Amino acid sequence: MKKILLSLLLTVVYAQGTFSGVTYFDYTYDLSEDAINDDGFGLKRVYFTYQETLSENISYKFQTDVGQLKIDDVSVDDDENVSVSTNKTQFVAYLKKAQLDWKTSYGKFTFGMQGMNIFNVTEKTWGFRFLHKSTMDKYKFSSSADIGIGYSGKFNNLSYSLMYTNGCGYKSSENDEHKKLSAQLVYGEKKLVKKDGFNIGASFSLEPYDHESGETKNKTLMAFYGGYAGNGLRIGGEFDTYTDDGTDITQQIIAGYASYKISDKFEGLIYVDMYNPNTSTENVGNTDLVIGTNYQPGKGLTITPNLRISTPDEGDVETLFMMNFEFKF
Repeated sequence: MKKILLSLLLTVVYAQGTFSGVTYFDYTYDLSEDAINDDGFGLKRVYFTYQETLSENISYKFQTDVGQLKIDDVSVDDDENVSVSTNKTQFVAYLKKAQLDWKTSYGKFTFGMQGMNIFNVTEKTWGFRFLHKSTMDKYKFSSSADIGIGYSGKFNNLSYSLMYTNGCGYKSSENDEHKKLSAQLVYGEKKLVKKDGFNIGASFSLEPYDHESGETKNKTLMAFYGGYAGNGLRIGGEFDTYTDDGTDITQQIIAGYASYKISDKFEGLIYVDMYNPNTSTENVGNTDLVIGTNYQPGKGLTITPNLRISTPDEGDVETLFMMNFEFKF
């Protein structure tokens, strides 16, 4: 991690591009009757990004993702009995983006490690990654970045994107000969967190893999979503399915989110998702609700006290109070 950060620092010193960063920090207090979460402070994520435009049609971007990784704690007692528990964490740096963009009159080609075209639009409609991941990211329907080739363009108000990638994401190395094909179509404004307007869109991905039976099976994702932003209000919703032919299991998400700008410093927000890990099985789903208020005391800093309620179809309800912080520079 030190080598990656040092290399990025040297790049900033000697190059003419733009360097930026963002940090996610929080405090958690478990209000549940039988509390299972450790109360306290946590540093969740740190991103460092460097980007530069080399010419009218060539640019590049590097981004590191620094986060916590659970590691195994191995202990040996006096009788040489070995026990393993995963209760320790350490900070690890990943290279999330290392991409080259080539703009042509036919569209833009992107090469290397790049952001996926699966939930990038819904993430911008929700708008609060520091507070809560977007739904498909949260439930691992797709990695947020992968290595490969991408093509994107726009025709009037219709944006389109096609990607051919390894399929294993940016935290793992390629482990088979198969590749992932991803496509996205969006009509309207893609970044509602920055501009007013509306959008409707769909994402699709197909990822073959070698099944234990010796046959090639497919993992298929389909997502439909939409959003609107105007007069301080931003709302969105989505319906997502993820099917694994090898297990005959289909996962499903129904989610909705909204925020309203009360003033220049205050913003109310609400998020809810209903997740079903197996649509053919009853009472295995879960509903998550987040209600909070953003406070922005100055440029670059957002403080968000919020209440989170997780309600399983069967089992105990979990209630958390959190204070989330986002710092951008």
